[in-house]
Amino acid sequence: MRTNKILIGLSFLFLAIVLALLFSWQHFLKTSLAQINEEPSYFVFTQGMSAKQAATILKKQNLIKNTLFFSLLVKFKGIERNLKAGEYLIEPGITTPGKLIDKMVKGEAVRHAFTVVEGWTFKQVLNAINNNKYIQHTIQDLNQEQIMAKIGHPGKLPEGLFAPDTYLFSGKVNDTEILRSSYRLMQKRLQQLWANKSINADYSCPYQALIAASLLEKETANEQEKPIIAGVILKRLGLNMPLQVDPTVIYGMGDKYNGKLNKSDCNINTSYNTYIHKGLPPTPIAMPSEASIKATLNPIMGNYLYYVSKGDGTHCFSANLKDQTKAANKYLKRK
Repeated sequence: MRTNKILIGLSFLFLAIVLALLFSWQHFLKTSLAQINEEPSYFVFTQGMSAKQAATILKKQNLIKNTLFFSLLVKFKGIERNLKAGEYLIEPGITTPGKLIDKMVKGEAVRHAFTVVEGWTFKQVLNAINNNKYIQHTIQDLNQEQIMAKIGHPGKLPEGLFAPDTYLFSGKVNDTEILRSSYRLMQKRLQQLWANKSINADYSCPYQALIAASLLEKETANEQEKPIIAGVILKRLGLNMPLQVDPTVIYGMGDKYNGKLNKSDCNINTSYNTYIHKGLPPTPIAMPSEASIKATLNPIMGNYLYYVSKGDGTHCFSANLKDQTKAANKYLKRK
């Protein structure tokens, strides 16, 4: 009799434990992860992380209480190898463990964006990276030479070498990864466009074309005018005429430029001043867009040798100095 009572007691105990586990399991499945914090949270799942490691991090973030249940849920679903790396939003009252795992299988991660704007200088690119709170910063104390070495291109001058585009990322991304991606994209664009360049694009190498494209980028945003101005640049180079491109003067002035270019500024002797020095400047002066590189390598070779801004985003083109002087008197009011 005593043995039977013990067995009955153990049976009730076992049943109570099973019921308690089932209750805890159901509670785990139905409870929103963010309810614990009552605020939206973010969970970063990195490449190669196991479900057990993910559970440990979730617990450290106070998003789950039972790491074993999370690991078991992933195992029961049989999808541990299908979990995709990324940063996942956990919404209060909505994201249960199952829904988080479904997000991770589908790769529905939060996407952050970083944009390199057409016409930016390398200095502006770095400022934007350093001010982006979603990017991990590792190069803030490095100079340009050290930065280029860190991204795997020692000895190269950075200006013009990073492609204007919007770069999407999720989770932990550092500044060097962003720069490497941008550098690779610029090289890809440049090589593809160089391979299909017009016979009129008389440049000795892709880098020389990149320099010319950076001038074109700063001269106009008008897509229809880009090939025409590209033709003017080539004609002036062929005739050994100074290019007289204002943005090169501005770039050479650096921090001394106050936002307004005066006639006297064009006499400042820097290696970038194309009023004083013939030919292209030593490096690009900005990050040229794909459209500017394409126009540079596919110029319209007309009779024009001059152009002046009308002030409305377009230009007046002239074939001789007399007409250019008239246009300048009409549209320019430089002191």
